[in-house]
Amino acid sequence: MPTRIDEKPADVLDAWLAPLADDPAGTVAFLAELTDRVARHGRVLALGGGSVADAMAGEGYAVTAADVESCLPVSPAGRGSRAAAQLDRGVRYDVVYLPADALTRFSVQREQLRLVRRLSRLLRPGGALVVQGLQPDPERWAADVWVAGVDSIRQTVLLTGAKLPARYVWPAELDLMAELAELALDSRWGGWYGEPVQSGGPVVSVFRS
Repeated sequence: MPTRIDEKPADVLDAWLAPLADDPAGTVAFLAELTDRVARHGRVLALGGGSVADAMAGEGYAVTAADVESCLPVSPAGRGSRAAAQLDRGVRYDVVYLPADALTRFSVQREQLRLVRRLSRLLRPGGALVVQGLQPDPERWAADVWVAGVDSIRQTVLLTGAKLPARYVWPAELDLMAELAELALDSRWGGWYGEPVQSGGPVVSVFRS
């Protein structure tokens, strides 16, 4: 079983992005192949945990499943979650997997960048950060039954029933965040099987340290 650190329950954002999580076998196969390229049966940090973390652990990988907020650094004053402190114990990972809802939970760009930088520091040299998401399509989202409003200036989507908006990230913006975190784009696909990226569809970006 994977090590679990303060995972949180599903919410409306998970429901909106559910189609991106409907192929856990494809996710696991992609992550396993990538991990083996970095280090045979290496160490994996799976944000959000769930069936992907369980399956990776079942395949013999050392997996830590954690909530997104637990990956943010503990404050200089020592305040922060127990989970964040656990991730500060010097363990480094060969692959870090950031699922589709992770970056969008932060409605401000600087917090998204802070997360990417933090995850970069959790990687071993040569390690890989895998970021899953949606290729933005604000016009189509505005007509989505899940969506109460879209702000194209702030790059946010307010989902029906949600208290706070989710912030979407364009691929070029994500590439810049990664560069500021000393990571470089390795590959980008429209899914787990090497599909081309399409507007409004899934996008999987792999960055290497």
